[in-house]
Parts: sequence; C-alpha cells; structure tokens
Amino acid sequence: MPPPTASDPRPVRPRARLPARVLAGLTLFLVLGTCLFSLAGHLGALDWRLDLASHFRPWYAAAAALALVLAAALGRRRLAAAAGVLLLAELSQVAPFWLARPPAAGEPALRLVHFNGLSSNPRKAEAVTWLADTGADVVIVQEVDADWSAALQAMPDHVALESAPRADNFGMTLLVRHDFKDRVVRTWREDLVPQIPALAAELTVRGQSIALLAVHTLPPVGRDYAARRDAQLARAAEWAREQRDAGRVPVIVGDLNASPFSAPLRRLLAEGGLVDSQRGFGLQASWPVGHPLPPIAIDHCLHDPALVTAARALGPALGSDHLPVRVDLAWPAGP
Repeated sequence: MPPPTASDPRPVRPRARLPARVLAGLTLFLVLGTCLFSLAGHLGALDWRLDLASHFRPWYAAAAALALVLAAALGRRRLAAAAGVLLLAELSQVAPFWLARPPAAGEPALRLVHFNGLSSNPRKAEAVTWLADTGADVVIVQEVDADWSAALQAMPDHVALESAPRADNFGMTLLVRHDFKDRVVRTWREDLVPQIPALAAELTVRGQSIALLAVHTLPPVGRDYAARRDAQLARAAEWAREQRDAGRVPVIVGDLNASPFSAPLRRLLAEGGLVDSQRGFGLQASWPVGHPLPPIAIDHCLHDPALVTAARALGPALGSDHLPVRVDLAWPAGP
C-alpha cells in the first residue's frame, strides 16, 4: 500500500509504541484473568476446585485497581470501565472487613489465642513462652505431637485441660490460665468426622455459659479431603445450633482451611448463626508464613452474636507456617 501523498485526506496514524502495546495487553490480561478467577470463586459451591479461587479476593481487588490505573493512563475507556466494575465488585466483598463497625463492647468475657503450631516446628519453646505471655484465658494449639504436648505441659501460668497429641497433623491441646480453671465446667472431645478429633469445652463467665469448639479441618487438596472438610464445617454449624438451643453461647476457633469468601465457610457462618471476628478489624492473613504464595486468612474465631469482638490481632512468626491469632471477646455494652 503506497504511503499517503500531500493531497491524500487520510490521516496519518503513528504506529503504537511497543511499551504502550505491552501495557495494553497487560491491562487486558488483568481484566480477563480477574474476571475469570472471581467468577470461579463465586461458583465454589458447585466444585471444590472452583472454591479454591475464592480465597484470593483481596488480590483480585488489587489486580482490578492496577488494571483501572493502566487503562485510564492509556486512554482505554472501555477497558477502564470494565476494570472499574470489577474493582467495585471485589471491594464489595473485601471492604466490609475494614468498614464494618462491631457493636460496642461491654464487660470482658475472655481472651482466646489460637495457634496452628506445626508439628515439625523447631521453635516450640519460644512459641510456648509467647503464648504464656499473652495472658490468654484459653489457648488452643493445633498440630500437636508428643514433643509439642510435652512443651505445652510446661507452659507458665496455664494448665492443659484436654489434649490429643498425634503423630500426624491433627493433634490438639486446650489450655486455660490457672486462675481461669474454676470457670471451666467440663471439656470433651468431638469427632466431627471419623478419626479427626475436635476439642470442646463449656465455660462459665460472669454467670453465663460459653461453649467453645476447636476444629482443625483437612486441607482441600483433593475431592475426598475437600468433602471431609466440608462435612466438618457442616457439623460445626450443627454443633453451634445445639449449644445455642442448650442455652450456651458457642465460640468456634480453628484453622478451618477456608477463607471468609469460601462457600463452605459462608455456610458455616449462615447455618451456625455465627459472626466472623475479623469484621471491623480487617482481613488478617495468617497463612502461609515464609512462602511465596499470597497470604490468606484461614485461621478463624467465629462467635455467637451474643458476644462482641473487642480486639483481634495476629501474633509474630513463631516457627510455624501459620501466625497465631489473638481475640478478645466481650459482652455487648448495655443500653
């Protein structure tokens, strides 16, 4: 095709520079990728593999925000509009964890610390010292083997009320402060699914009963494991309803191997009538520690609406691939 002459009315369009073309391609990739993975996550109730995509919504929001900035800078209005819609959709899922305002807290109820300690943790003694120094009323440690059990027996100012050490990753120990021991009515073990123990306790705090369940679920790394994890979560929801019917207030603590956006965890919250303690305190990504994977929030404290989260924070890295979780629960403020 001959080049246009001086008398040719056709405008001369400069060839797009390579960086701009690369940025445009990157923007399109971010928009399409975010859209596909986000949609897959929303369909997580249909298949466990789709549900894996639900865990990374904060990262989808970040990708959509980057796409919006790039599209605006390139003058790609349609692409910017698509990125903007995606960003709003992801923020609607993520932002409430920062923007929601928990009810006002009244009298303190108890401080819980939960730690997936990792059975092969080489820093057990350091972790036990930190756990003791938190002043927690109740401490739950998961992945407890014989070495962990021995270390926890020596935790200062605390006593192990129920312990189920195992050679695999599903051992667990429940400890309370010495001066909190008299508030414990009973402890027991629950098999939410066969061969995977959960520990439970009934406490009396300020004349009111609180029931606590510690659950360590199977990771969703295959169809069978995902199905058994979902069965554990469904049974936990049933347990919460049973405790409420019995006049107790359930507190469910555990590494539930599911983020707040996962379909099985959403069912647990809805069917168990529970509140995610993260709401109002931001998403607290507790796993994985020391790995290149994007961190996600899979260590939870879910509680009855009759309780209020007064404070929630993650602890330091203590040799595990999880960070410990510390939650202060309180009774609602009076009128």
